[in-house]
Amino acid sequence: MIKLMPHVRQRYLAAAIPRALSHSPIVGILGQRQVGKTTLLESASAEYISFDRAAVLTQASADAERFLQGHAVPFGIDEAQLCPPLFPALKEHVRVDKRKGQFLLSGSVRFTSKADIRESLTGRIVSLELLPFTMAEADGRPLPDLCARLLKVRSENDLTFLRDRGARPAAFARYLAQGGLPGICWFRDAHVRHEKFASHLDTLLNRDIRQIYPTTLLYGSLRALLEYLARHQGRPFELAEAARASQISSVTLKRVLFALEALFLIRVVPALEHGKPTIFLEDQGLASWLSGTVLDSADDIVRGLYANLRQEIHYNSKAGARISHWRTRHDAEVPLVFDLAQGRVGIIATTLEEPAAKSLGSANAFLRRYPDARVVVAYAGPRIHFKSPSMLWIPYWLLT
Repeated sequence: MIKLMPHVRQRYLAAAIPRALSHSPIVGILGQRQVGKTTLLESASAEYISFDRAAVLTQASADAERFLQGHAVPFGIDEAQLCPPLFPALKEHVRVDKRKGQFLLSGSVRFTSKADIRESLTGRIVSLELLPFTMAEADGRPLPDLCARLLKVRSENDLTFLRDRGARPAAFARYLAQGGLPGICWFRDAHVRHEKFASHLDTLLNRDIRQIYPTTLLYGSLRALLEYLARHQGRPFELAEAARASQISSVTLKRVLFALEALFLIRVVPALEHGKPTIFLEDQGLASWLSGTVLDSADDIVRGLYANLRQEIHYNSKAGARISHWRTRHDAEVPLVFDLAQGRVGIIATTLEEPAAKSLGSANAFLRRYPDARVVVAYAGPRIHFKSPSMLWIPYWLLT
């Protein structure tokens, strides 16, 4: 049973923790710093410690096998990656004691990405990843199934559920500005949030990244790279262009990108068929702070929809579900494609109140290539339009 304080918002990942504990001796809760792992870990643990406390970390590092003995289960260990000797000790502990649900570990890096963690715990750990808050999660709504519902639409009457959502363009813009890191996004004062983002990034780029990649790159170069990525979210990634923007060599840049992904700062989204991947920042508040923009272009709508719609796939973990993008050599593009068991949904965004010919051309090209798919044009007009069973025009702020 997950125990939550009355003022703490329910996280979508919370329901997955008891299920994972019921069939694995070790469960990991992973995610970016400030994403809310500690609150979730404490609520799900019978006993809790944190390796952010130097005395506890020293004790565990000195004799990890002894440290694991005699605790109430599940025993929650926060920031587990700070103690590499813990991992072989865990492996031996659960080899001898095979009970399910013994340990909950949290980590702000992927455990296997750290060179000094040589034990992967393969077959002994189930890893769960906590995303930043979405608009629905922050509002206390149930986990959305929007893409699945859109695939069932056969007439205009089937879209009435969207009209009752009560979302507004201002809320969408506010989400882009504030993001979903609970240690930062709840501050209403923009100046305070900006200071929090600065401190957050300083920790990640001056300290945490070196847990993954022992780089001598200066903070300014790493930040320039993140600023470039923030400004080009959802666009095909150009390695040479990113190298020029950050003054980091292409070879080093590949290693840095691996480290940024291991820190849950970025997410790579592959092309549906062929072509270069796209990259999104995990938290859109941090992205807005880095780029200096909130809602100025169709790319901003795309990044906001990505952040809010991906939860449907991420927290359901249905077989075969994935997110990709689709582009052709003739400039047709569908920047978000959601594949579910029920079918495929493509999302095209525009800031216009009437979709331009280019957007509609991309939609039609996608439907010619995938005739069983559905395209949603997320536009700035005020009304929902059922154009055909395969094409819907929906105000972008209702898709959250």
